[in-house]
Amino acid sequence: MSIPMLPETAPFSPAQRAWLSGFFAGLLNARQQAGGAMPAGAAMSPVAEPVEEEEPWHDPGLALDERLKLAGDKAPARKMMAAMAQLDCGACGYLCKTYSEAIATGAEKDLTRCTPGGRDTSKKLKELVVLYPPGAETAPAATPTAVARVVKAEGKVEHGRDNPFPARLVKCETLNKEGSSKDTRLVVLDLKNSDLNYKVGDALGICPENCPDLVQQMLEQLDASGAEDVPGLSDTHASLRDALLRERNITRPTPGLLEALAAAATIDVDRDALKAMIDDEDGTLLGGLQVIDLLERFPSARPAAADFIGALPPLQPRLYSISSSLAAHPNQVHLTVGVVKYNNEADRACKGVASTYLSDGVRPGQKVRVYVHASARFGLPASGETPIIMVGPGTGIAPFRAFLQDRHATNAKGRNWLFFGDQKAAGDFLYQEELEAWQKDGILTRLDLAFSRDQAEKIYVQNRMLENSAELWAWLEQGAHFYVCGDAKRMAADVDAALKKIVADHGGKSPGEADAYVAALAKAGRYQRDVY
Repeated sequence: MSIPMLPETAPFSPAQRAWLSGFFAGLLNARQQAGGAMPAGAAMSPVAEPVEEEEPWHDPGLALDERLKLAGDKAPARKMMAAMAQLDCGACGYLCKTYSEAIATGAEKDLTRCTPGGRDTSKKLKELVVLYPPGAETAPAATPTAVARVVKAEGKVEHGRDNPFPARLVKCETLNKEGSSKDTRLVVLDLKNSDLNYKVGDALGICPENCPDLVQQMLEQLDASGAEDVPGLSDTHASLRDALLRERNITRPTPGLLEALAAAATIDVDRDALKAMIDDEDGTLLGGLQVIDLLERFPSARPAAADFIGALPPLQPRLYSISSSLAAHPNQVHLTVGVVKYNNEADRACKGVASTYLSDGVRPGQKVRVYVHASARFGLPASGETPIIMVGPGTGIAPFRAFLQDRHATNAKGRNWLFFGDQKAAGDFLYQEELEAWQKDGILTRLDLAFSRDQAEKIYVQNRMLENSAELWAWLEQGAHFYVCGDAKRMAADVDAALKKIVADHGGKSPGEADAYVAALAKAGRYQRDVY
């Protein structure tokens, strides 16, 4: 096979060019394994195929200490990778591997970017940076921006993270019914005249904007007009208002922001409290406070506008599992979005940045900047004859709606079994009409439901799995692929435990043998998870 090589004219050093060539080689290998193809337009030159590196810790279902143990004899960058949440969600601006490599080389200083990993990840990264000072690793991290520059050097610019497509919002429809405590939306975007293609199992990157009301509150606290000139991300300069609205993360405080506030504080009590937050390794003092809470709590801490903006990290895209198939909906992409609202420790009403933007900030006809985030680890089997078992409670149903759409549109003959659950059947049975129609038509072979609050005893999807364990085992033995989408820490872990129990009980295996059986399913691509 042939591997893409960077041209000598690409704007990189020889070491960077060699490393990026290896990166593209790995990307090609992953795409070929997933049945995809390398994008056209890259110069080709035959080189030896790299040996795929084993990364057993790259599993969000494993606890942090388990992941670190698996990476115990690896290079510092791989130990740092094991400290990440293993979701490859893109919220940090990297993948888990490239974020860890950027830290190990010293190219990335912020150790708090892994939002899903939270304090546990940032604390462990701090420990690892002390043990392995940045610079010990020599391979440059392949950031999304670097890869985009390579494409431009080849004379071909495609829509991606660094050049998102402005997709028109077709509709944002509430899926929950009266009586539900949740707000889940079907978001439909128009991809007409774009070069974006996706397969079921991929994710869509959304480039959101911050809440205008929160931006205004922040300007008032800073005693600023919003017209102040500050460093911009995309251009040399931006207004303070535009930077807060479109370019910077204005919710989560970072160590850099705490340091900027402490340096600007003119009252000792404010300065001391901020320094205590900086020194608090567990993050207990900061808790769930947001940037606006700090501005209100410490009125003497007012950096100059440029310093304040410089201490805020870039506003990162959010990834959502795609809920549609192009075979069923040409020129469209659908998302299933849970609108996030909660009160933090300061009793402030907080909102999820991207979910609020999609549900309240954009109206039908307006544009949303999007790109496709391809998944090499999650997707339908190559054969439409292969049976599939899908476990997706709540918004975890998103990719499985796409799976069923695709199998219906392509007339695939394989059997399909869905486990779906939520709080209440009356208000939270997402896509009920579609699912029941597919069941009636024979597309959905089995539908098992678990609504946790419709009876005194909580019932979850893993309970339904165990109730139907004999048949589930039979499907596995007949070659079925098993999929899970949803919460990583609770649901996915419970489903994994239920799966192993089913294997042990019906396969006559010891716990260790059941673990090995499930691990073999995963290695063969028959056990796939899209968890967060």
